[in-house]
Amino acid sequence: MSTTSVVTTGLVQQRHGDQAAQMTREGFDAAGHALGTAWAVFKIRKALNPKGAIKPTTVAKAAAQASLAKLKSKQK
Repeated sequence: MSTTSVVTTGLVQQRHGDQAAQMTREGFDAAGHALGTAWAVFKIRKALNPKGAIKPTTVAKAAAQASLAKLKSKQK
């Protein structure tokens, strides 16, 4: 993302001036910080709640197997 920021800021500076380039640079900085924060929150949530990291299909399969085992035990 750094290269994209540098290239875009340079183009904006050529066409619209230094002030617009500064605003563009600040916008890219803010976007980078937002993505970094979102990634950190995701990793923290995953570390605190490892059950949340399990795929929903795994949970559904386990529930179906448990239900099937209950039905089999009732039939005996």
